[in-house]
Amino acid sequence: MKISEYETYKAIYCGLCRELGREYGPAARMTLSFDFTFLAALMMALAEDKPVYTRRKCAANPLKSCIMADLGEIQSRCCDCAVLMLWYKLEDDLKDHGTVSRLRAAALYPAARLAYQKAAGRQPELDQLIGDNMRLQAETEAAGTASADLASEPTARVLSGLLSTLSDDPMQKRVLERLGYLMGRYVYLCDALDDLEDDREKDNYNPFLVGQSAGPEQIENAIGTLYLTIAEAAKTFELLELKRFEPILANILYQGMKETVDSIVSKKEKTI
Repeated sequence: MKISEYETYKAIYCGLCRELGREYGPAARMTLSFDFTFLAALMMALAEDKPVYTRRKCAANPLKSCIMADLGEIQSRCCDCAVLMLWYKLEDDLKDHGTVSRLRAAALYPAARLAYQKAAGRQPELDQLIGDNMRLQAETEAAGTASADLASEPTARVLSGLLSTLSDDPMQKRVLERLGYLMGRYVYLCDALDDLEDDREKDNYNPFLVGQSAGPEQIENAIGTLYLTIAEAAKTFELLELKRFEPILANILYQGMKETVDSIVSKKEKTI
């Protein structure tokens, strides 16, 4: 990625960070991830209007100033989505995970509920999309399916539904739907690969562990599934008609996603 492209990517990230703090309070900035930065960049790449860039003080370091992208409605929607996803993640942690996760979720719950109510009021259709599929996710995992396809389906549906709203053009809508599905599948399975040993120790559900142990064979199967998903996502991305940011988005899809998988695998190779 060129320096200018990296600076643009940082500006999008910083703009989202500022908007999260402004809309939902300073603690909400902790919900920001690179997944939502990619989502914001994609939204901006498809929008007619160009983003506005301004230099502002950094909330994390007031002595520092940085360039921030003002994304307007796109920025607000991404922040709403981040808050909604956090809410359903907390609900899941309260039900299914270890003591530390439950205590952390319980501590965040009151503030997160207020933020959730605001986000759900602004994005009711998105809230229903996420809520319905997160409940389906819990049911699917409780059933103990050994199929990575079935296990990742609910998360894939969330991003598929979200991205499909980014264009009114029927052809582009179908491309975005498919890209969202593949991105959601990647996110879920990448997390499953990363959590492999931890899930084995805690006897948590993991699609790569059903009837198996967390050994080299399971890791190889996970890598193969993820590489195929990345390759298909890259091909789907090439069908999009973007107005800007194509090199930034392509870098994330063609290199960033694979490097994330390779980084997870590299850590595991030291422990197996």
